[in-house]
Amino acid sequence: MRLLIVHPEARFFAGAEKMLGHFLAGLLAAGHQLTVAVPLGSRTVRAVPEGCTILPVPDNGRFSLLTIVRTLTILHRAHAQIPFDVVHGWSARDWELTGLAGKLLDRPAVGTLHDHPLASFITGSRRRLMRLAARRGLHRVVCVSEAVRLACADAAYPAERLAVVRNGLPPAAPLQRSWRTAGCLRLGFLGTFSERKGLRGLFAALAMFAARTSHPWEMHLAGEAQDAGGHKMLADLRRQHAAEPWWPHIHWHGWVDAPARFLGMLDVLVVPSSEFDPFPTVLLEAGQAGVPVLAARVGGVAEIIVPGETGWLFEPGDWLSAATQMGWLAGQPETEFGRWGNQAFQRMATDFTLEKMSAQYGEIFSRLPTNG
Repeated sequence: MRLLIVHPEARFFAGAEKMLGHFLAGLLAAGHQLTVAVPLGSRTVRAVPEGCTILPVPDNGRFSLLTIVRTLTILHRAHAQIPFDVVHGWSARDWELTGLAGKLLDRPAVGTLHDHPLASFITGSRRRLMRLAARRGLHRVVCVSEAVRLACADAAYPAERLAVVRNGLPPAAPLQRSWRTAGCLRLGFLGTFSERKGLRGLFAALAMFAARTSHPWEMHLAGEAQDAGGHKMLADLRRQHAAEPWWPHIHWHGWVDAPARFLGMLDVLVVPSSEFDPFPTVLLEAGQAGVPVLAARVGGVAEIIVPGETGWLFEPGDWLSAATQMGWLAGQPETEFGRWGNQAFQRMATDFTLEKMSAQYGEIFSRLPTNG
């Protein structure tokens, strides 16, 4: 099957863009022929694996009729040379373009949703465009978790067009690592530095945890701020906490291109999201690295973590509960972390594989109408 994957994103690179690279690799392994419409020079284009045809298109991070017309012209020319079977928009910002391309090329169109359809960072006009595309332009809306599907149903998306395909990762080598090096509890955070990722609350929890524990600990943070709000939040955190006696326990690693290496040095990953988190890729990456997770119970998080076996959950915003859990973990022996880590690894290898994800997408593609 010849698939046109549309994702003209140049500004942001987060979990959805990392997962796009895995998704494309899985489709290639399943025998599909892929053309990927992405802006050149972006981080996203660097995630596209060899074997895909790259179709350069303008960035459409902000809605623009002129950009859409230019992009549709490029897609139409490519289709005229070698016709596509399906047009697939990888994120919600791609949906209107994907739906229009499907109609222009007379091909079925599919869109993947990685966010809550009414997320606070999605503008009202974008929400209306998404709902219109789901009703009129797309034949299927693939939700990355059951939590996202339920949110779409509540937002009046057509239920018969909704499907759930949970993300998966390629297989990883068996675990060969240690936990609790020198008896120190190594906590970590990996992701975008933003308010909705809960970083401000994480530092509130760390302050409470530090005041209550006598065990050695470290907090390692990898990622970066991607907008003005994120940079302001970091400045606020430094101003508020830099004079605290526990501040030297905080280690900043910046953006990491090899998350597995970073995760491999941790005992526990903390995912403190303060808003709905659809299906965090970092939880899957942590499981593959044998890292149990302490996370806020938001969105699809509870569909990944098995409490007491592969991690622990706390209610969003309950930083005292998070701090208390950290205190308990600080007193646990290395053998327990080894057991939790191995259970997390086995869950990823069984339930959240790239092969399973690709097969489910392939089944959806095969059941679409033969034209738009």
